[in-house]
Amino acid sequence: MAGSVALSQALSYARDLKSLYETSRARERELERAQERLRLAYAQSRQYAVDLRKTYRRLQHAIFQSLLGLANALEAKDAYTRGHSERVAALARRVALAAGVSPAGADTIAQAGLLHDLGKISVPEQVLRKPGPLSDEEWAVMRQHPIVGARIVAPLEFFADGAIIVRHHHERHDGSGYPDGLRGELIPLGSRIVAVADVYDALTSDRPYRSRLSRDETVRWLQAAAGRTLDAHLAALCIRVTDDAAAERAV
Repeated sequence: MAGSVALSQALSYARDLKSLYETSRARERELERAQERLRLAYAQSRQYAVDLRKTYRRLQHAIFQSLLGLANALEAKDAYTRGHSERVAALARRVALAAGVSPAGADTIAQAGLLHDLGKISVPEQVLRKPGPLSDEEWAVMRQHPIVGARIVAPLEFFADGAIIVRHHHERHDGSGYPDGLRGELIPLGSRIVAVADVYDALTSDRPYRSRLSRDETVRWLQAAAGRTLDAHLAALCIRVTDDAAAERAV
């Protein structure tokens, strides 16, 4: 009798143990399924983030290309300024890298160089193409173009630094520039770099009111402006990085 009771208890214990094991395994399988669902959801979310980032970058590129097309169309109206922004951008990148700016920062400065004159779309063509000196009223209109250009690109969150560069690329080291009369290192570095590149390209290009300057004349002009209207260190870097290319172009 005692043996039967012990066997019955042992069987009951075995059934309980089996039931506990099966319940535990069922929970483990459910946990595995839940983990797999989480893994798949994470993978989907990650892919969605990648796709969204790609779409955002394509949108950024499309918007920037549209603005660049507008700037190029503005330049294309005048044989004297055609290609100016591309040359300013290329030189600004070289000067920025020589100044120790990171490659990403140099790219932003170059992009600002591409769009630095975009605001001239607001300037009447008779003022832009005037062969002689501008009147005071015409200069007042012309001095608005950095502000207009910055306002055009300001809504682009990815180009916030570029908008600042565009706004201040006509500031001068001695504070005599526009639109805000900033001086020295209060002028953003990117703006100071674009300013040097802008001046260099203007000096070495034919304009309605004068022919391009020679290499020696350009160097003397930049050296005279260094520390006065241009950042002295950046002007020296500009002279250095253009030493080879400019000699060919100025012939």
